[in-house]
Amino acid sequence: MNTAMLTAYKVLCEVYDSKAFSTLALNKYINGAVGSDKALATKIVYGVLDTDIQTDYVLSKFARKIKPQARLFLKMGAYCLLHLSIPEYAVVNDVVELSKVTGDKYIVGFINATLKNISKAIKKDEITYPDGIEGLCIKYSYPQWAFSKLIKDYGLEEATKIATFSLPVGDCVRVNTNVMSVDEFVKACNAELTPTILPDAFTVKGRITSVENNAYTMQSLASMLVSRAVGVENRPCKVLDCCSAPGGKAVYIKQLAPKASVTAQELHPHRVQLIEDYFNRMGEQAEIVCGDATQFNEQWENAFDYVLCDVPCSGFGVLNSRPDIKLFRQNQDISNLMKLQQAILSNCSRYVKKGGTLVYSTCTVFYHENMFCIERFLKSNTDFQLSPIDMPFYKPVDGQTNYQFLPYKDGIQGFFVAKIKKI
Repeated sequence: MNTAMLTAYKVLCEVYDSKAFSTLALNKYINGAVGSDKALATKIVYGVLDTDIQTDYVLSKFARKIKPQARLFLKMGAYCLLHLSIPEYAVVNDVVELSKVTGDKYIVGFINATLKNISKAIKKDEITYPDGIEGLCIKYSYPQWAFSKLIKDYGLEEATKIATFSLPVGDCVRVNTNVMSVDEFVKACNAELTPTILPDAFTVKGRITSVENNAYTMQSLASMLVSRAVGVENRPCKVLDCCSAPGGKAVYIKQLAPKASVTAQELHPHRVQLIEDYFNRMGEQAEIVCGDATQFNEQWENAFDYVLCDVPCSGFGVLNSRPDIKLFRQNQDISNLMKLQQAILSNCSRYVKKGGTLVYSTCTVFYHENMFCIERFLKSNTDFQLSPIDMPFYKPVDGQTNYQFLPYKDGIQGFFVAKIKKI
């Protein structure tokens, strides 16, 4: 049996059946795979999740009724046939062999016949999609409710660019300069490194095995830029990261400002442990607190120079690393998220000193979770005003007070960041 297919199937079962996060499920099973099997399993997992809408549509054209036990095998096969350069006979054979775990000969035969029919249709260029927005959403597997929001926020042309652009799944590594210099890391690292716009960060191809894991950390470039946007470099100040887990932004802030006193808050105890582990691994210290960012802590009133609100959001800016978001996120979730975002922003603004700075960030591209939330906050909090963003190595327009990264335009994940100063 193809081990890459088997690994991918186990991961996808957890995502589809238990709504597990794709990254966590993948990490759970991928350690058992090696080399090319690991790469292929990862590609299949992300690909099947990313193209879910498209493959469902294609399958509907070749099978009126699909038993639940057969659907995932068919999704895997259809994705491989549509998007990977694996020979058709190998795809069909591997998926059919895998489907034998069901113990149902009818399902095995049905999968074999359906995949062969899909393959023939692909060769004859007979796979077509409806015209207009519906067809575009099917072809690029983008939920139509989400695309409608993009059109409202950006207009049809830019919405189409956002929905159809596929940012590659890739790792970005940041050097822990407390352990070794960037030059030392580059010389010691056995993986292929490509410089980024930040002097301490690289995109990486391959597995790093030649350097101790406390000498670097995996962190997206957009996440690093949010930490940089806070603007604490080398300042003796007090910083609160109020929704901190897993802790990457707080750790980076501490490393950018060694004289700063950093407090990291998180709601869930098991995620508090993630922050503690992160700080320990990177050799940094912070006050780590289990608490609710929507509930006022009187001890923190007017206590911080900088407060970072990296709030829970819909996640539509990080679909390349979390394609399962498109499966489970619904339109009605946005209004609930907006209420939570506003509650966190309003509560945590009370922790900012006069003259201090409140930084709001998300990893989504929707206006109502981003600038709308800021505008709404400012209307009822006249003692705050927008403040220019200063990001070394990444220069927004002079005086710009917020930035929406867009993958098709910036080549990084779709984070949003805005700064507000207490006057």
